[in-house]
Amino acid sequence: MSLTTAFPNVPLDPRRSLEKPRKTGLTMVTDYQVTLGGLQGLLELGGAYFDIFKLATGTSRLFPREHLVAKLALLREHQVRPFLGGQMQEYVLHTMGIEAMEEHLKEAKEVGFDIVEISDNIVELGEGTRDRLIKMVQDAGLAAVGEIGDKRDNSDPAEMAKEVNEVLATGAEFAMIEGQELMLNGQPNKHLIKILQENVDVSRCMFELSTPRVGSTTPEIYAGKKFLVKTFGPDVNLGNVTADVVIETETTRLGLGSAGPLSLM
Repeated sequence: MSLTTAFPNVPLDPRRSLEKPRKTGLTMVTDYQVTLGGLQGLLELGGAYFDIFKLATGTSRLFPREHLVAKLALLREHQVRPFLGGQMQEYVLHTMGIEAMEEHLKEAKEVGFDIVEISDNIVELGEGTRDRLIKMVQDAGLAAVGEIGDKRDNSDPAEMAKEVNEVLATGAEFAMIEGQELMLNGQPNKHLIKILQENVDVSRCMFELSTPRVGSTTPEIYAGKKFLVKTFGPDVNLGNVTADVVIETETTRLGLGSAGPLSLM
């Protein structure tokens, strides 16, 4: 780790990728309205511990353009990739049609986004539309990711695994696994995880943590995080991490948190 920290004699799990830019063990922070000053503070203290910063829903439409440009530039200075959340693209598709996507993606590139998510949480995509959109994102010089799963109901695990492989084959950099799918009646969905382990390249999946917005409690969110780290190890890709628990999430990865060493989880 290039960062000089206290207690250097305390060993850290050698399986954890510590140097940025990381290829695995990615942490994605989800943001709704952190200020430029707040982001500066977050990066100074915890910038070594997250890799992607997702501007959620359609918030990017409401920020002053100069603020957004400065925010995304600051992220890139700290080797954090700006990510445009999928519901923004869903809104454009529903209100303006797919013909508006080229101009939309051009603007995303110009303001400084690096990754664009293609999802269908609210707006259903017709047959072949997701593949077409992923290609459009790539043609715009951006990295595409495809979200798999449903925020409302648990999907068939085998069908989810099939969709993950299709998204990756289309050219998506990675597949986002919807956080709500990872919980079943308040507990980690172990059957889904087993199916994914057996059928997809999980190093190219990012597992979203569930959120209070879809009814999950803080203990349930923490249980899901602990389960993912225990199942896949400290280099599992985690999404939907809130800014206030960036360092806490890293302690969970390394066994330094309240759950204890990974061997005891």
